Amino acid sequence: MAKALFFLLAASLPIAALANDLTLSCQGQGAVMATQTTTVNQFQPGNPGHNKTGVVTTQTRRPYTGTGTVEIKTGTARMRVPDAMVPALMSGGTEGWYPIEELNMGEKEITGVVHINFLSQPKMRIDRISGKMTLVGGAGDFSGDCSAVDTNAKPKF
Repeated sequence: MAKALFFLLAASLPIAALANDLTLSCQGQGAVMATQTTTVNQFQPGNPGHNKTGVVTTQTRRPYTGTGTVEIKTGTARMRVPDAMVPALMSGGTEGWYPIEELNMGEKEITGVVHINFLSQPKMRIDRISGKMTLVGGAGDFSGDCSAVDTNAKPKF
């Protein structure tokens, strides 16, 4: 009897694990840190040989729109962040996917840390009730509206 109960419970485990498998597409907007370079000319009237030219570099936040994709399968998670958030020096991605560490799937929210590279590890939060996602930290931020993707759906065209 105990063996039959064990096998019944063991057989039901993959079904429970699949219940948490999830693919989300999140469309929204954000801002990333960018460098802005400006050439400055200082003219000296009456003394044209002493005009000065210089370059000023400042940090600014550049707005963008984009799409992020979150994939959670059997306790592991990864994310494709919007293109604008991918730094020039990438180190954590595989084919555009970045691991989500410290994954916590609660009844009302999903949280984790997206490991893009050693400097950029934004915190992710998805509200499971409203579908709102926030990705904050690293070199920028992103907020969007998520919807579940049926990975078994037939192609639309």
